[in-house]
This record gives sequence, structure tokens and C-alpha cells, in this order.
Amino acid sequence: MNVLCVGNSFAVDTHTYIHEIAKANGLDINVYVLYIGGCPISLHWKNFLSGEIAYEFYENGKYIDSVSIQQGLAYKKWDYVTFQQRSGDSVDSKTFFPELTKLLKGIRNFTLATNLLHKTWSYAKSYSHEKYGSNPLDQDAMSNDIDKAYEEVSKISGIKYIIPSGTAINEARKIFGDELNRDGFHLNERGRTLTGLVWVYFLTGVKNLDMKNFNPSGHTYDANTPPVSKEELEQLNEIAKKAIELNKGHNLYD
Repeated sequence: MNVLCVGNSFAVDTHTYIHEIAKANGLDINVYVLYIGGCPISLHWKNFLSGEIAYEFYENGKYIDSVSIQQGLAYKKWDYVTFQQRSGDSVDSKTFFPELTKLLKGIRNFTLATNLLHKTWSYAKSYSHEKYGSNPLDQDAMSNDIDKAYEEVSKISGIKYIIPSGTAINEARKIFGDELNRDGFHLNERGRTLTGLVWVYFLTGVKNLDMKNFNPSGHTYDANTPPVSKEELEQLNEIAKKAIELNKGHNLYD
């Protein structure tokens, strides 16, 4: 299975461990990311029009090249292509359009892959957003607005399927507290492991992943980030399954 993410740093975070989790369970998932930090949908469309070599291209957690969006789309035969908004704009469905509609039409010249929306997560309470304040940020309000926005985008765009990374992060905070981000908005090892699990469940429809052969390490941006323990890994596995259950109606295998 080959998946292309038209994304930004949140896509890089979530795809870090997908291939390794899948491989540890005898599954074959390869995930590629077209990356520009903080990239909104509007800039993806602008780059599509210009053909500029503006993206860092990642394969299964590792940088491989600099490419245009067209080169990324033509790189492989894709099974799925995912889209997400810049994190701060994910709270408002209006920020997706009209550029997402144009982008969806444009990429049909390159791939007939199934399109997916990747729902992002609210910031840590210690971080800031002009709409939700700072110290503490109103995390619940931001999460609720992200949920509403992606529901609306799904209806308007016709993309039925939504990967519930944001849902999983919300659920994990109930157990781990606000300890899934490394800088207030990007994910730490715990958060990246959790969202990797969510993606594997979502993309394959398997009911239970075996974690005994998976070791989440080797990709951290922060040498001081503690590794995920085996006990935490099992907890994250259960949270990922719950996020898929809460996502009924938007899963590939409902």
C-alpha cells in the first residue's frame, strides 16, 4: 500500500512510525509526505499551479529529495492521498476552500487514488492561538472547532474518509495529561507513536495490532524525549482503537 500526504509538519509527525508499526505486524504500508512547514491548502494549490520544486519529500520517516507537487504525485501509483489544513487554520472550514476543490480536481490528472482528510489536533494548553488564548489555551474549544471544521469539509469536498489523529490525541490527554507535544503543537514520541497506530488501524481495518515486535525509537527531534515504555505502548494501542471506534461513519472499513 502506498500513501501520499500533501501536508506539512503535522503529516511528518504522524507518518514517522507507520511503516515500522505495519512491518512489525506483517503489513506493508509505505507513506510519503510532501512537506513544507506550516503549509496551508492555499499554498499547495499555488505550488500546483507553478510547479515549483518547493517540497521536502519524505519516505517512511526519512527525507529523500526535493520535489514539486507534480513530481510527488507522479512518483508512484498511489492508493491514498491525504490532505490537511495548516494547524492554526484547521478550526475553520472556510480556510480550505476554494483551493481544496481546485486541488482535488487538479490531482486527478496524476492519480485516481482515494482521497482522505487528516484531522489534526488542538494545541497544548501551554501554547497560544489568537482565537483560543494562551496559558491556558482553551484546548476543548479548539478541539471542538477542529471536529466541526473537518465534518464540514468532508461534506463540502465529498471526501468521506477522515483519519482521526486529533480524536486520538484528545483521548490520550485524558490518560496522560497534556504530555503528547514536544513544543506545544508538534508531537513527541508518545504522540507520534499514537498517531502512527491510528493510521495503521485506519488504513488496514485490522482489529488488533501486536506491539511486541515494535520499538518506537530513532526518529525523535529531541534527544531528551524519553522513549515510550512497553506499558505506555499498550495504553496507546487501546487509545488508537478507541479513536477508530469514535470515528464511525468516516472510516475506510465501517
